[in-house]
Amino acid sequence: MKTIVDVLVYLSVRGLFAVLGVLPQWVRVALFANLFRLALLVMPKLKRTCLQNLELAFPERDVGWRREILRKNMIEMGRLLADTVRLATIDLAWIQAHMNFHQIESCTGRLKALGGPGALIITGHLGSFELLGHTCGLIDYPIAPVARKFGSPLLDKWWTGLREISGNRIIDRKGGYKAMLAAVLQGTPVAVLFDQNVTSKHAVFVDWFGTQAATTKAIALIAIKTRAPIFVTSLRYVGGGRYAVDALDCDCTDIYEDSQASYEEKVRILTQRISDLYCQLIVKFPEGWFWLHRRWKTRPEGDKRAIYS
Repeated sequence: MKTIVDVLVYLSVRGLFAVLGVLPQWVRVALFANLFRLALLVMPKLKRTCLQNLELAFPERDVGWRREILRKNMIEMGRLLADTVRLATIDLAWIQAHMNFHQIESCTGRLKALGGPGALIITGHLGSFELLGHTCGLIDYPIAPVARKFGSPLLDKWWTGLREISGNRIIDRKGGYKAMLAAVLQGTPVAVLFDQNVTSKHAVFVDWFGTQAATTKAIALIAIKTRAPIFVTSLRYVGGGRYAVDALDCDCTDIYEDSQASYEEKVRILTQRISDLYCQLIVKFPEGWFWLHRRWKTRPEGDKRAIYS
């Protein structure tokens, strides 16, 4: 029975991709955006989470502004899915015509010249992150993104193949620390989605828009061990079918060489530095972040606040 369900799920998704693949991009974006709007309509708790997140991140903004950002956010969530549908059709010529990626070329050029450990590419659910990873492979800078596997083996095999079609190599998120560390030491750039809530066991608490948030400490552990270069990146839609890559250099040399700070302090300071840069990217493109996610769900010990109602 399990095998039959697996086949049915796989065939359904492949069929959906085939149908959506023949539609114009603007139709796909509108379709997915309307599905997100419908989800907010039938699940008011989800909409409430979005607005609570926006209030935490932008307390100085009024309700009207937050609602407008949420309206635009539904379009960008639709664009994310629409871009994912067309990944297999996007080639280097398309990227050169539709994307400003000189920042990534500058970063990768420096890294290739330096040699040494692979970079840590810190990204998250901001803009079209699947397209960003695909772009890296196509511009001759294949990366090893960390991703969660699907429960359906057939679907997971196909989806992984789609993600790896440009030359990337997926690292399974479950138990992925050792594989990430090995890849970095071998000189392979590792890309990590950094912006989700994690359990206390795997977290270091840092300020995220001024409120403590449980954030993965795996990045800092690997960075301190390898002294890998760190770049904080996102892909921002700028209109007219074009995208811009934002890439910030996160220099942590002073943290690595600080003989006074404890190991735990270094982990916290480094994670905070990355978080601050990533929040800068969200401020630059607020409509593009995944406001649906309960980023502040896990609270530090002693903090009994219920962030989400």
